[in-house]
Amino acid sequence: MRTVLIILGVMAALMLVWWAWPAQVDPAYWDEPEPPELTGVLEPRGRLAEAELIHHPLLHTSEDVAIGPDGAIYTGQHDGSLIRLRRSANGWDGETVAQVTDNRAVLGLQWDASGRLIAAAIDGVYRIDVDSGEVTRLSTGEIEHPLAFADDLDIGPDGTIYFTEASWKWGAGEGQPSYIHDMVENRPYGIFYALDPETGEMKVLADGLFFANGVAMAADNRSVFVLETYRYRLSRYWIEGERAGEFEIVAENLPGIPDGLMGDGSGRLYIAMDTQRVPLMRFLHRNPFIAEMITKLPEWVWVRAGPTRGFILVTDEDGHYLDSFHDPDGRLGFIANVVPDANGDLWIGSLTEPVIGRFTPPE
Repeated sequence: MRTVLIILGVMAALMLVWWAWPAQVDPAYWDEPEPPELTGVLEPRGRLAEAELIHHPLLHTSEDVAIGPDGAIYTGQHDGSLIRLRRSANGWDGETVAQVTDNRAVLGLQWDASGRLIAAAIDGVYRIDVDSGEVTRLSTGEIEHPLAFADDLDIGPDGTIYFTEASWKWGAGEGQPSYIHDMVENRPYGIFYALDPETGEMKVLADGLFFANGVAMAADNRSVFVLETYRYRLSRYWIEGERAGEFEIVAENLPGIPDGLMGDGSGRLYIAMDTQRVPLMRFLHRNPFIAEMITKLPEWVWVRAGPTRGFILVTDEDGHYLDSFHDPDGRLGFIANVVPDANGDLWIGSLTEPVIGRFTPPE
C-alpha cells in the first residue's frame, strides 16, 4: 500500500510540475470544420503512383522547383544552396549553382523577366544569376521587422515580387520546426508583401494571415492568389481594376493541408497538399488547453499525425474543384509545390523527401 501511495504521489508531483511549467505557445480556440468528403474529383485514385521520381545525392528536399529555359531543374535546399539537375544518358547530373544564404532554407523560386531566378529564403528575398552563381540580396525586411520566414512568391508583369512571410513570430530558426508551433498556437502571424526589386521598397498587402504560404499570379495578372496553410483557405488580392486593394476569400475548408500554389496561365491553379486533413490538428484547434500541455513535452514524444497522404488539387480561379492527383504510398512525402511546364507535365516538390516528381496528367 505504501508503495502505491509513493507512486501516486510522484505521479501527482510530476503532473503538477507539467501543469505549472511555462508553455512555449498560447493556443487559440478554433472550431475547425470537418473536411469535405473525398468523393467525385477528390477521390483518392492513387494516380501519382505513375510519377517518375528523380533522385540525386545533392537533393535532400525540394520545397520548390523551377524549370529553366533549357529544361534543367532548379531547386533550393535547407542548407541555403541552389542546385541544378540535368537529364543525361546515365540519369540526372547535378551541381550546386549558388549558395543563396547560410544555413537558411530556400523555399520559393520563380524566374523574372530577365531570366534570373528570384528566391524566397527564410531570411530574405534574393536574385540569382544561374550562369555565374552571383547572388544579390533584394530584401531582408524592415529594420524593425526583419523577415523570419519568407516562404513562396510569384512575379507580376511589372517585375513586382509578391511573396509571403509564413509567420513573423515563429521564424524557422535553425534546428527548430517552428511551423509546428505556429500550427498549435493557431494565431494569425502571416503577412503578404509586395516588393519592388529595384528599390527594395516593401508594402504590406495583407496581414493577420494563418501561416501565409503559396502565391500565384492570376492568368490575366490582375490579381494574385495566396494560401493560408492552417486555415485551409485560398484567397485573392486584387492588383488592378475597380476592386484593386481588396483581399477576398475564394475557397475555404480545402480538403487537405495546402502548401505551394502555381497557375498554368490559362486559369487553372495547382495546389500542393502536404497531406490530407489531420484529425489530430482538428482536435488540437478545438482544445487549446490540451494543445498547450502537449507542447510542454519534448518534441520526440509529441503525438504524430499518422501516414503522409499528399495530393495535388486542381481548381479554377473561382475555387471550383476540377481534379485531384493522390500519392497512394507516400513516396513524395509532404507535397510542397507543383509546377506545370509548357508540355503539360507537373513537376512536384517535396518538403520531406529527397526527390522531385514528374507526372503527366491524363488527358
